[in-house]
Amino acid sequence: MKIHDTILGLIFALIGVAVLVTVSGYPKMPGQDVGPAVFPGTAGALLTVFGLMLFVKGRLAPARMRGLVEVGPWVASPRHILAGLATLGGILAYTMLANRLGFLIVVPPLMFVWHLTLGIRWPTALVSALLTTAIMWGLFYKVLGVPLPWGLLTRYAF
Repeated sequence: MKIHDTILGLIFALIGVAVLVTVSGYPKMPGQDVGPAVFPGTAGALLTVFGLMLFVKGRLAPARMRGLVEVGPWVASPRHILAGLATLGGILAYTMLANRLGFLIVVPPLMFVWHLTLGIRWPTALVSALLTTAIMWGLFYKVLGVPLPWGLLTRYAF
């Protein structure tokens, strides 16, 4: 699928502006120049600037596309459609189940299904899903301190 640079640039710029508006309400850190709004604010500003640049490029460039959106031959491929639906369904499932069941219970089956829909054989998909989950948990929970949901495993949390 190809989306015209004008549309993508506008979308990115609007997301950047939304980030800037959101972080403008973040509290200041007393005695520090750097607060919780610095990183997302910088990212929002860059997203806005580069989005506007992409928008202008799309407006000035000669028309190479027939319309604003062109779909490719993958649209007729059941495997690609299944992979896309599995991704969206997995995100929805994680959002709805992670707090109740926990990261370590929800993510491995999601990763396994995603691997299968991408054409990976099931033994490889199983090992990869388990290793990927363990690595993500270790990196986010242990190294970065991100509070991943424990769900049913709360009494085993450490």
